[in-house]
Amino acid sequence: MAVKSSDVNEIDTEALDELVARVQYAIDHELSLSIGDMKLLLQAIHTLCHLQHCLEDKDITLTKLRKLLGMIQSSERREQPNASAKKPAKQNKSQGQQGKKKKERHKREIAVLHHSAVDYHKGQCCPDCKRGKLYKFEPGQLLRITGHAPYEAIQHVTERFRCNACQEVYQSSLPAHVLADGKADQKYGYSARTLMALNKFYSGLPYYHQGNLADIFGFSVTASTIFDQCEQVADAVMPVFNELKRQAANAVSFLLDDTHNRILMQQPELRKNPNGKGERLRTGVYSSGLIAILVNGREIVLFETSLGHAGEHLNDILRRRDNQLPAPLTMSDALSSNQVLSIPTQKAYCNAHARRKFVDIEALHPKEMKWALDTYRIIWQSDAIVQEKELNPQERLNYHQQHSLPAMETLHQWAIEQQGLPSFEEHSARGRAISYFLRHYAELTLFCRVAGALIDNNRMEEKLKIPIRGRKTAHFYKTSIGAGVANVLISLIATADSAGINIYDYLLALQQNKEVVKASAENWLPWTYQETIDAIAEEILEIDKKQAA
Repeated sequence: MAVKSSDVNEIDTEALDELVARVQYAIDHELSLSIGDMKLLLQAIHTLCHLQHCLEDKDITLTKLRKLLGMIQSSERREQPNASAKKPAKQNKSQGQQGKKKKERHKREIAVLHHSAVDYHKGQCCPDCKRGKLYKFEPGQLLRITGHAPYEAIQHVTERFRCNACQEVYQSSLPAHVLADGKADQKYGYSARTLMALNKFYSGLPYYHQGNLADIFGFSVTASTIFDQCEQVADAVMPVFNELKRQAANAVSFLLDDTHNRILMQQPELRKNPNGKGERLRTGVYSSGLIAILVNGREIVLFETSLGHAGEHLNDILRRRDNQLPAPLTMSDALSSNQVLSIPTQKAYCNAHARRKFVDIEALHPKEMKWALDTYRIIWQSDAIVQEKELNPQERLNYHQQHSLPAMETLHQWAIEQQGLPSFEEHSARGRAISYFLRHYAELTLFCRVAGALIDNNRMEEKLKIPIRGRKTAHFYKTSIGAGVANVLISLIATADSAGINIYDYLLALQQNKEVVKASAENWLPWTYQETIDAIAEEILEIDKKQAA
């Protein structure tokens, strides 16, 4: 509907309310409206149409605007055509296995306490009937979950002696379990430091909130003290962080994305453009994340909060890559900031991003968008079947070529036909959605041509929620030093999370073995550290046996 700008005027709220009342009165009494009321009503309709046209022109539909305002749920899920339709699954076998591990990851062994009967024993005459004798029966069980303060302060007092001649001082040793949690002169134990780091960099609990929570339980600790302890944890795990970056450089594929962030004291910097042509003043701070998938299927998750984008972060990692290795796969959206320029790569673009553009305009074009989205759904349904059958990368490629590629080709042909229609407007939201799909069709269908290529970037966006949680609660980092501590700890935590291990135990072990970790960081990765600890324990046991002999 063509609307002239002259037809669109601001309508007074009071006049509009009066018009609504007159229209309702006319409906109730089956009367016709006056010429003035009809003109005012037509003006309101023109204004509404103009607003809808402007929203679409700015790539914001009413549905999308309502999502941004929080009026409706932001989920992009659509009702399945039938209840038996399978839900989309994760992209590959290794990720599916990690999903299964996730349910068992943080389970600890439950302590079992046996309470012996004091008033009763086997063979005792029954206190009730006085005729039978008691025998052992199935024990009763109670699972009791208890709570306690996050920190516990214990004053350790050691007995000391001093020589009255040379004044040498001797004192008793601290128990082994106390020294296992920190050195003899260390106020905050490794366990307290680990808890502080997890609260801040995984749960997103700011330093000052942690201090307030500790005060509630009667233990005073300042925000600056908590930061100092987290910095100590970052220092202990730094060798492993550097080793992860070294191994990530030789990964077979990468998933990357970023989100905006803030460093208060970060000054603008004049930097070279990623393409090497000229310089520009950089001011925007971003938390860039990448997932490096190794040959063995392990995932390394790395984060960097700085002036750089995700593509620049990956460029820095790839500078350490072995030149003899083939070009890696990369998965991202089509933004130029996510492109890798240091070495050639096989680029795959996220189909979830392309699909989202169709979802946003479904309310404007319900019939054709429903068909497009139903056709698009086939590739995720196919990937769900691939994961269920646990196919290897080549078998997965063959399956997608047989089932997903025809659906993508059908969509491609439909998009070309839409472009040729007289009603097609290139700069409308519908036009941009179709043009985006056509322009990046080769990258969107890489999973149908290259073994190991993924369908979407959802896995990276899932991991990006970790720094986003911190941004939503703490809002910013004060200095680049604080952001650097976050880079190290969030990367270690996210990688351990992907490996399916207990993150608390892992960070605790790295601190307890800090000196050994520096010497051989490759033995202390999330998937190798337990074997290293077991080997050290066996070595100590052998030494004790020899000394006893």
